[in-house]
Amino acid sequence: MKLAICDDEKQIRDVLADIVREVSESIEIVQYANAQEILSPEFDADILFLDIQMPGTDGMRASKILRSKGKKTIIIFVTALEEQVFNAFDVGAFNYIVKPFSRNRIKDVVKGAIKQAKELEMIEKSLTEKSDELEKYRTITVKSGGANTRVILSEVCYAEVFDRMLVLHMSNGDDIEYYGRMSDLERIAGKDFYRVHRAYLINLGFVKSYDSKAVHMSDGDIPVARGKYPELIKAYMSYHTRREML
Repeated sequence: MKLAICDDEKQIRDVLADIVREVSESIEIVQYANAQEILSPEFDADILFLDIQMPGTDGMRASKILRSKGKKTIIIFVTALEEQVFNAFDVGAFNYIVKPFSRNRIKDVVKGAIKQAKELEMIEKSLTEKSDELEKYRTITVKSGGANTRVILSEVCYAEVFDRMLVLHMSNGDDIEYYGRMSDLERIAGKDFYRVHRAYLINLGFVKSYDSKAVHMSDGDIPVARGKYPELIKAYMSYHTRREML
């Protein structure tokens, strides 16, 4: 778990960090001297102590920007004036601390924030698992051989364009041919698939290995188009990161 402290006073940051360590020695603590630092794309924390009054962008404004970016960080406002926290609930703040604060008050708030962070993590994991389970059974219906055929997308190893038709190579060894556009299939298939070549769309779950020239599947090699290799690496890493979270 990661906890960030954003306050322009170093003494306050250090005191807060010491108290947090008394609550949990395993939690990672990072410090920021101004709000601009937490608004960078690299910022990521489960819990954030955020001073409201700071030079430049104040804490309240920074929190609104974080929420507009979709950040679900648990925010705890720190302020010298209690009336400044009236707008805290507009950004879903977890709690607030008024300076000067007591160590016990900080400890209680930190314990509550850690508990909520763990609960949010469990909820997120549960939603991911449900989404993944639904993904296994997501289907499309195509007209193949004069009949409407239901295809489970997770069972498609890869698709290729062949003689003006799309051919779906299935995990059971069957091939399903139908008239369609690869761009349409790519859009429907979702993030578990990647188009390595204008004529090939692969299911990342069936990749055995790959290099800059080809993707090695269980039943053959798929060529990688020039310039596609860096994006293939990102897609493959992202796929396995999602799987490891389950």
